[in-house]
Amino acid sequence: MLMLACGCENKCNDFVDNFTIIDSLDMNYDVLSGINFYQYHFDQRMKEDLLTFKKDNKIILINSNSRVVEFEINLDNLGDFVYRDHLYLNKDSVFICSILNKSEMFILLMKADGEIYQQWNINKLVKKNIAAYFYIDSRYAHPMTFIQNKLYFQASYKFKPGAYIGSGVPIEMVLDLQCNSGHQIGELPDEYQQGFFYGNQQWEYSRVINNKGELVFSFPISHDIYVFSESGQFIKATRCKSHFIDKFKPIGKNFTNDLSSIMDAYNYNAQYSELLYDRYNNQYLRIVLHNLGKFGENGKIIDFNTRPWSVMVLDENLQLIKEVLMPGNNFWKRLVISDQALMLKPTGNDDSNEIQVYKFQPCLH
Repeated sequence: MLMLACGCENKCNDFVDNFTIIDSLDMNYDVLSGINFYQYHFDQRMKEDLLTFKKDNKIILINSNSRVVEFEINLDNLGDFVYRDHLYLNKDSVFICSILNKSEMFILLMKADGEIYQQWNINKLVKKNIAAYFYIDSRYAHPMTFIQNKLYFQASYKFKPGAYIGSGVPIEMVLDLQCNSGHQIGELPDEYQQGFFYGNQQWEYSRVINNKGELVFSFPISHDIYVFSESGQFIKATRCKSHFIDKFKPIGKNFTNDLSSIMDAYNYNAQYSELLYDRYNNQYLRIVLHNLGKFGENGKIIDFNTRPWSVMVLDENLQLIKEVLMPGNNFWKRLVISDQALMLKPTGNDDSNEIQVYKFQPCLH
């Protein structure tokens, strides 16, 4: 399990002082050949780590403990629908997010043989702002969740130019299968209400579900973390500010077609990345990507993969225990929590699926 120490001062935030490697796993399944770490996600159910990814137009599930492929579903029968990397697997079927005609958003329920059993048009089910339409932004780290006949998933509003809210804002949707209805959960953070565009990162967010069944949200350009009940009722917003982010840098008002500025904002501007929940210790981990200047002293472009990053460790009440500075570009800036420890993928070989396993140890000074 992930072991955390509370008695260490924040100034002791060096990775080597806080993490000890205990194992190295090689996810060397033949079926994983050519699959990047960002192209699959872990799903923890019944204390088993399930690995899900797309390959050769199939959705594949591996039990990472037994190394057995437990599930395959063929996507060849999608027709005009396009699979967008959000899914929830049942025993013999799968819910997936899909788009049609580039603007209509659907949830599809597919049988194991790939047949579409049922479909829901989210654009028609959910009342929305007349100046916007739903779309799906691919995010591998944001799987669907199914709780008591309700399916939770990520969507976004795509606003027309001139809207008072910045174009492309992330929202959580819930589809009630029993009532055949859907609605948005919660309101947008204040940062999104000002109409500024911060780059593609503002379209993303992380959502986890804690041991109480609460939905906990982290947005990339908001210091606050938001908590809602399963029904979507607001519970609280807690300030969880990183020591390494002073303020967020917007590109400008509304949407911009300046692709270079958009990519620079995504790669170099400070932002919050993934939020993870350690259900074994009832704690949260929040990844922080620090600001990085694009050009060095010699005028050459700096590789954004070298940007500094840190991990905030939060207790069950979202109070900061400590923030650990991570070792530059040694690891992918994505974390996975298993029942034994924290797992990190070393950088340097994109084709490798080696994962190193660490325990969080008390700081010694």
